[in-house]
Amino acid sequence: MAERNDDKQSKPLLYVDSSKISDQRGNMQTDFRTKKSTAPDTVEPELQEEQHGEQEQKEEKIEEVKREFGVYDAMKEIETEMTAIRNITNQYIPVQTPSEQTEPPQQAEKETVKPEKKKRKKIEKKESSRDIITRLSQHQGFPKPLCEAVMNGETLRFHVLGIKGESVKIKRGNRIHFVALPDIIDAKIIEEPK
Repeated sequence: MAERNDDKQSKPLLYVDSSKISDQRGNMQTDFRTKKSTAPDTVEPELQEEQHGEQEQKEEKIEEVKREFGVYDAMKEIETEMTAIRNITNQYIPVQTPSEQTEPPQQAEKETVKPEKKKRKKIEKKESSRDIITRLSQHQGFPKPLCEAVMNGETLRFHVLGIKGESVKIKRGNRIHFVALPDIIDAKIIEEPK
């Protein structure tokens, strides 16, 4: 395209005066706001005086009501009765020697200390073959525990791989067999992995 003569005479739309720009990379925020509507320093002194005056008036009203209903008189009566009761009870408390005073707290401590409970002996519960086989089938990790049981009159050692219904999947040596759960008699866990 051909250049126009107007381009040479055109002026820029925006002038940047770099002397007015200062490097303010720090805090650019000039106004700070908080959630409170008015800060305590910005409250007008007149309002503070009014609030203080209102509080004094409320306190004076409360004091007046207390005097009117005789709260102070009742407090004095209660205090005199308490001192009279203390005087009467102090007359009947026998004076103890220092050695007698130390003994009752020790006795109290002895009473509060409970005898140690004896630990119950752990009674081993005989598990049925069905419970042992189901527990071994749910065992996570490898190697599986070795189990010994009587099947069809023979004592066999095997690993329980799984159970589904009445069928048990066992591994004996390198072979996998399926055995009926009722056929397994007197199952014992021989060796558990560490």
